[in-house]
Amino acid sequence: MNADATSGIDVSAKTLDASVLRANSDKRKRRKFSNDAPGHRQLIEWLQAFGVTRVVCEATGVYHLDVAFALTDAGIPLMVANPRQVKRFIEARARNTQTDVIDADELAEYARRMDFVPWKAPSINGFELHKLGRAIGQLTKRHTAMLNRLHAARASTHTPKSIVKSAEREVQFIERERVKLSKEALRLVKADPDLTRKFELLVSAPGIAEVSALAILAELIVLPPNLAGKAWVKYAGIDPMSKRSGTSVNTNAHIAKRGNARLRGALYMPAMTARQRDPHMRDFADRMIANHKQPIEAIVAVQRKLLLSIHAMFRTNQTWIPQPTPKTA
Repeated sequence: MNADATSGIDVSAKTLDASVLRANSDKRKRRKFSNDAPGHRQLIEWLQAFGVTRVVCEATGVYHLDVAFALTDAGIPLMVANPRQVKRFIEARARNTQTDVIDADELAEYARRMDFVPWKAPSINGFELHKLGRAIGQLTKRHTAMLNRLHAARASTHTPKSIVKSAEREVQFIERERVKLSKEALRLVKADPDLTRKFELLVSAPGIAEVSALAILAELIVLPPNLAGKAWVKYAGIDPMSKRSGTSVNTNAHIAKRGNARLRGALYMPAMTARQRDPHMRDFADRMIANHKQPIEAIVAVQRKLLLSIHAMFRTNQTWIPQPTPKTA
């Protein structure tokens, strides 16, 4: 048995391509498993037979979460890696061919070479809230799309009334489903003391109402509890990024957009509201614009400031502390 073996798992909706890399060797073992409970049990037995001490998979929406729970319950150390970081790792190794099996091999290499950050499973209630939040987000997108279709249908006098009525029924159905899932998410939050406290902390912040709090909490609850505030900012993809090379390449700073787009989206309206209603945030954004920043850059900066404040609230277990109203000149 090799006690220093590493493994990479390429996750899809229905299958898991696993690769085991022996220590101090390029020898590998590969096998495909189903991405369901029986497949997870077979995977765990297979990994344990090789004495695997590090497993890496990519964050793939919700498809990796069930197998992540199974591995951690079995005591197998797992890291859930940022897909963009994995992509850059593979590019640096100059792989010209990409398949699920090769991706699994590269993830095993990633587990061997890179800093290993163990994934900590959220509570079952947290996991359910995460799924509910994602479902509500999908309904919100559908709602926006249907409202646009309904507006376009009503704008033309030649649109058959049956089409307008159909779009209206679809909008009403989505609204009912969104309300139903939101009530279920709130019930879940109220049944869990930790989720309840975090929810209370969120709604104490300027610009964050119940709907936004649910969306933000659903994304944050699956993160490891020991992550720093800067790691949250990177996870959301709202960290500033610039490119400089020699004298010919010097791009302006912009947000990375390499992280969680759902969390970024959940922070957008709270940032807009805080920008308008919170004197401290308004002064902060106005100073950025006075320094020749674009309005959207100011909003992104407010998003970043808001997320760092949420991190501090969660860490200290203290509600939002309003800042003194800025003095006017």
